Amino acid sequence: MSKKNQMDRRSRRRQLPQSGYTQMLQGSRLATARAVEVDMHVKHCFEVCRAVKNKTAGDAIAFLDQVLKIDSNRADIRRKAAAVPFRLGSGNKRKRRSGPSMVGHRKGGIGPGRYPVKASREIKKLLESAMENARFQYEDIDAEEMVITHIAAHRGPIRKGWIPRARGRATPSNHYRVNMEVFLEDLNTTADELEDEF
Repeated sequence: MSKKNQMDRRSRRRQLPQSGYTQMLQGSRLATARAVEVDMHVKHCFEVCRAVKNKTAGDAIAFLDQVLKIDSNRADIRRKAAAVPFRLGSGNKRKRRSGPSMVGHRKGGIGPGRYPVKASREIKKLLESAMENARFQYEDIDAEEMVITHIAAHRGPIRKGWIPRARGRATPSNHYRVNMEVFLEDLNTTADELEDEF
């Protein structure tokens, strides 16, 4: 018999991700936040999540503010906007489909990139929610110095819709939705504990 089969049901249950999350809630001084069924495309969220992962929460929000400058009415502010690198589906040159191969390269040597305003706004809101959760759980914590150890965007359920057309026909008008989650972890305390031991 394998070791997995020898474990009782409760032990196996503890090893599963907690309800609503795709990862185990493990880590010292961890703060989490979720956004469920947000109405937008998953690809933009995926690329923004990839761009901010492993940054501190403060740096990630500063980066997203730079991306959101593209939505300004003033041209001089729009020129200062930072692009999000688009990596997924970059081998589309032969297939002649839309994708990063068809996206223009942006300044700064990042290669193909875009300015996903809606996704950046939602992920910024999610990060701010996780930072508030951290401040509520731990009084002595600096939420802006917490590191994004896990951030993910997954396809949610599609809300199906129809546009009525002439002669009794209809065109699908579906709304694609996304489920997002973020884990912030305070890595400064572990470093401080190691220094105290020596």
